[in-house]
Parts: sequence; structure tokens; C-alpha cells
Amino acid sequence: MTIAERMKQRLSQVGIYAPGAQALGWELNAYAAALEQLYARLNVLFRERFIVTAQAEGLAAYEQLFGPVRSDESAQSRREKLLLRLNLGDGDFTPAGIAKAMESFGLSYSLREFPALGKLNIDADTDYDAAQQAWIRREVEKIIPAHIEFQLTFNSMSWADLDALNRTFGAIDAENQTWSEIDSRVHQ
Repeated sequence: MTIAERMKQRLSQVGIYAPGAQALGWELNAYAAALEQLYARLNVLFRERFIVTAQAEGLAAYEQLFGPVRSDESAQSRREKLLLRLNLGDGDFTPAGIAKAMESFGLSYSLREFPALGKLNIDADTDYDAAQQAWIRREVEKIIPAHIEFQLTFNSMSWADLDALNRTFGAIDAENQTWSEIDSRVHQ
């Protein structure tokens, strides 16, 4: 039974609507159509409110808050990363917890620990733009304990890229360039 039919039935029960009252019927139909649209929109909003059921605008809104926005990935992958990110807690300041955080950012990485030095090196293989790298760096700074020095490096250069330079390591070292400078030269 539609909303319009239910309204007509209830109004006829209390004597306000009589079948055949055309003007009131049209008004009730218009009102019911607007209610149907409202209910449909509320259903979408309710679905998008929760990460586990969100499909589009809800995921984008959560990613704006907890980033990075990954609209190029599937909804399921985006949900998994957001849930990982939101499940970080006080007990996650371990290598496993840091790995969980890196996965929540969607990073492909390697993690090297130097406990005697209090250092941690994170080499990310994923290619991000400068704004995404800056955001990820800020987020990593938030989760790494203050007593641990860390270095987060984004590597977009492959060995094939380095080979394409057609130069020896000695020649590259002689120019006294950083990896970032070499990488920018490769990707020009």
C-alpha cells in the first residue's frame, strides 16, 4: 500500500475523506509523492552515515575528515582503510600498530626499525601527489610516539628509471644530488 493510499484510508476512517473527493485526492497524491522522495533521500542518508554501508558521499565525507580521499578505489577498499584508521588506539604504538596505520593510508611500504637509535624508517612505494604526501606525513607524525625519530620517504623512482639515466652511481654521486633531485630529473 502506498503512502497516498494509507493517508486516504485513514482520512476516510475519521470522516475527512470520501472516495471520489477529487481535489483532496490530488493534494494527498502530491503530498504522498513528496513524502516518498523524502523517505528515499533519508534512506540514502542513513546508508551513507555509517562507514560499513556507505557507498559514495558518505565515504567521501569520512575521507575528507580522516583522508586521504581515494575515489579511484572500490568502495570496499575505501571502507576497509577508513575502518583501520578509526580503529587506531593507544596500544597501537608498536610495529604492528604502525603497520596498521600505514595500511589505513593505503601505503605500500617497507618498515625498518633501529631500536638502539630510537629510529624508524618508512619507505613508501606508492606514488602520491605532494598534497597527499604532506597530509600522510602529518598523520604519521600524530601516531608515532614522540621519543621515536622517523623518516617517511615516498619513492616513485624504480630501478628501471635509474637505469634510464644511463649513468653510473659514481657519476650520480659526483653531482652531490639528493634522491628527490634525481627522482625529479627522471620524471621530467
